[in-house]
Amino acid sequence: MHAERTAPAMAQVSDDAFASAVRDLLMSQPASAERSVRLGAVEARQMIRAEARFRAHAPERGLAAVSGALLLIRTGEGVRNVVGPQGVDALRSAARELALRGDEGRSQALYDLLAQIVPEADRKELRDHLEALRQWKHDVLAAQGPLASAGGLERIAVRRRLLEPSADALGEAATVTTDWIAQAVALRDKFRKTRTQPPREEGAEAWRALETGPAVLASLYLRDANPAGALAQLGRAQARDLLESERPQFAAALEAAAQENSLDRCLDLLRQLRPLSGREAAREDEDFIEDRDLFAAAAFGVASECYRLDPTVPEVALALGVALQELGMAEATPAVLVDVVRAHPEARVTSEALSLALDAMATEEDAGEPESARRVFRAAQPLLETASQKSLVGKVHPSPARMRAAMGEIELREGKIDPARALLRQSADEEPSGSVLLSLARIEWRDRQVQSALDRLRSALVAKDAAEDPALKGEILLTISDVTREKGDVVAARTPLTEALRELIGSRNRQEADSRARARVERILARVLDRFGAALPAQRALERAYAAAPGDKHQATQTIELLVGRAFVRGDLAAAREGLQRALTADLDDDDLVYFALWVRLVERQLRVPTDGLPDRVFASVPDDGRWVATLAHFGEGKVKGDELLVHAKTPIQKYEALFYAAIDRKAAGDTKGGDELLRQVVAGTGLELSEVALARDMLDPTKSQIGGPLPPDLAIP
Repeated sequence: MHAERTAPAMAQVSDDAFASAVRDLLMSQPASAERSVRLGAVEARQMIRAEARFRAHAPERGLAAVSGALLLIRTGEGVRNVVGPQGVDALRSAARELALRGDEGRSQALYDLLAQIVPEADRKELRDHLEALRQWKHDVLAAQGPLASAGGLERIAVRRRLLEPSADALGEAATVTTDWIAQAVALRDKFRKTRTQPPREEGAEAWRALETGPAVLASLYLRDANPAGALAQLGRAQARDLLESERPQFAAALEAAAQENSLDRCLDLLRQLRPLSGREAAREDEDFIEDRDLFAAAAFGVASECYRLDPTVPEVALALGVALQELGMAEATPAVLVDVVRAHPEARVTSEALSLALDAMATEEDAGEPESARRVFRAAQPLLETASQKSLVGKVHPSPARMRAAMGEIELREGKIDPARALLRQSADEEPSGSVLLSLARIEWRDRQVQSALDRLRSALVAKDAAEDPALKGEILLTISDVTREKGDVVAARTPLTEALRELIGSRNRQEADSRARARVERILARVLDRFGAALPAQRALERAYAAAPGDKHQATQTIELLVGRAFVRGDLAAAREGLQRALTADLDDDDLVYFALWVRLVERQLRVPTDGLPDRVFASVPDDGRWVATLAHFGEGKVKGDELLVHAKTPIQKYEALFYAAIDRKAAGDTKGGDELLRQVVAGTGLELSEVALARDMLDPTKSQIGGPLPPDLAIP
């Protein structure tokens, strides 16, 4: 009966309905039929996403999604009914990943869960895994001292309990934790009587058990928001006095919550758990590292119960919003905040809500899931409506205009020009911004609306953010010069370029900025100097940009991209190879390394120079897993032809990258006309944010994007 009721819900929940489904689940009554249906719907979608993330070689996000799905299930809610067959692949992938990491407890949890779901014929392998874990625990822990062995069992059992919402997992964790605490108390009492120091490992484990054991024992039950169960187990373990002496406030909050299921009691308990989970600064931060995941799970369980009691409490909803993002349910973050901002249409609360939603969008894009970022934005629409009320205009930060601009920029980076244009225009109408107007101008330039683009750029110059940001102002002036030069007026193009040079050099001589700001200024300065044909000063500016933020991989990537890109356009193989070597030394992300290696390889091909082997090292390090970056690596190795790249391209961005590399392939083969035609398609396409678009534009320009010297004589060029 239960399985029959949950199956239709699983099939019906769409990605766009997921956010509201999570919110409704958190609001539902425990052990109700309504909750069972909603739980099945959420679990099915979450497990599908988890497996997609494992397939996309994002194991951290896959594990987060699986953890989030399982933390929503409370002990006694049948896993078979709510996870079902669609969860098998996700659980298998998660189990493999955790086994590789040596996480025996969580691995056991997933093998146990799989054993409830897979057909009987597939269970022998799972039983073998579980037997191997049992034998490992016996062999490894038996070689340790009694208390160290008890602590090892506690670690494994607690981590199993984290993911396995079963009475067996809870019972085992409670039993071994109770034994661990009892042994620690016995060792403490023995020391007090004899003053005989125990072995160092035994003493350290005893201290951990006495300091954290009672809170751990309580949190095993608080994962299910069950303070009464926690209090009862503390009594059975004779650990209530220990908790009261070590953590009197925690003990008082737990006892009060066990006696009265009210919002105030729930909030008090949540406030005790959050510092233990690392969410708030506390003196014991370092003491709780090993058990922090359990305390975070307990805080999530208690926060969920507080939210069910009253979804309009800012402290609760904001805590849940952060947790949902971390647990692979980013679009549910704005959904759980809607009631809060409607009940408290205040600048502070609304600002915090929009900030969380903006962070969720950025996180999803950074993880390579732009569609998830779009779902976050759609789920945040009620927040934007509240923030747009007349009483809040100008008081909420980030503003609704900033949210729309952020989504517009994401769409622009994904090559989705039409939605990007609409969002950016709406943002600019609500709140003029130099950065937004610059993006709109670049779209209009691409659309050959040259005068409109120039008008946008001049408006951008007087915007507040441009006045406060020398790098942004320099980029706006540089773009004005480029648009003007492309019109054919090279003389007029010198004026904004000279102004940009003056602004950027002046900013270097003013008050010291942070390292990222300095690096940005130097990169824009290098581009301006290149337009003047001042190659050596431009190179020096890039060297300074690289040195300005040595520990910042994002800044290093942007600087090396310019270093290798300008060498690529000039056919400067030595400089391109030097840039690639820097990228390897800086340990940049593999995807970025592939692009830099590809540019070096293409210069080698164009110059018909034997390779030094460095690009091949990069290509060989990329797994042959079907990702786009693997296809590009094959192209670099010569295993895929340029024209074949278009067959593999799946997104607009991939399409324009494929066109660019096919163009370079043709030019290297002597087909200059055919190559240039493809480059023009790249420039006219929707991939405005691509490095390849800038490279294509520079390669098509017979002046190599230069207006030429001389440099202004009244400026001291660094």
